[in-house]
Amino acid sequence: MYYQIIQPFWIIREWWANLWWDYIRMYKPSVLFENQDGFNASVLFKNNYNVYVNGGLGGNKYDYYEPRVTGRYFYNPYYYWYNVNLNTDSRKRVNFYFHYGGSNHPTTNQFGYWGDASANVRLGQHVQLNYGMSFNNAMNDRGFVQKNDNKDTIHFARRNVKTFENVLSASYALNNKANVRIRVRHYWSGAKNKDFYLLQKDGLLNRDYAYTHDDENFNAFSLDMIFRWIFAPGSEMTFAWKNSAYAELTDFDNNYTRNLRNTWKNQSNSLSVKVLYYIDYNNLKKKKKA
Repeated sequence: MYYQIIQPFWIIREWWANLWWDYIRMYKPSVLFENQDGFNASVLFKNNYNVYVNGGLGGNKYDYYEPRVTGRYFYNPYYYWYNVNLNTDSRKRVNFYFHYGGSNHPTTNQFGYWGDASANVRLGQHVQLNYGMSFNNAMNDRGFVQKNDNKDTIHFARRNVKTFENVLSASYALNNKANVRIRVRHYWSGAKNKDFYLLQKDGLLNRDYAYTHDDENFNAFSLDMIFRWIFAPGSEMTFAWKNSAYAELTDFDNNYTRNLRNTWKNQSNSLSVKVLYYIDYNNLKKKKKA
């Protein structure tokens, strides 16, 4: 149990140290990371609808972060990207948000598309509902898989990475001092490996036919219910109940229904109470003098 608790700390510490030293290495000798050119355009209509568009071209990238080893970098060729956003009038009781974007690396057949959408509904003065979903699909993505203990052998994979998230929330205001909030979230992310490569000193990838690695399939579900009561100026009491479940497999599964069903295998519940009480030192000082 002790090992399970302490291991994530060392992973985060090692990642942060590598990130910091890579930043120093790029800053001191002025090493090129990437050049980008892009554009932004926004239009606000009379009905308070807003359309926002951006895009751009990224030059050859020397990625010092992806290898997870200080001094090593991954060379990624030029690419372009675009995003389109639409917001309806947020003053209305029912309003929406839409976003879609994509990218493409013409020389390596890497491409991706992503998006998110949300809907907000206000029912009277007390109830508010919100639903949001997002997805991100990276096809033929090149990314880090594993490194050896000596950090001189770094494996990358060509893979399809897919992510999908659903969030449903509701809030009810009992009065101006108390409210209840409920939030339900399901997150799925999976990676299907196709080919494996060795990262070379010049940042390029060399195909490794002997190396293998498992796919990834991760699900997380959470249900949060929070009651908040402001019982005095600057003071509040919060009751929170949280139910969480997760499932992590080595077989990629593109079926959303099965992923949601398999999430329930590992569940946990927690209950917490938090009290914040504001004390005005000046008032206490006046009472002592009196």
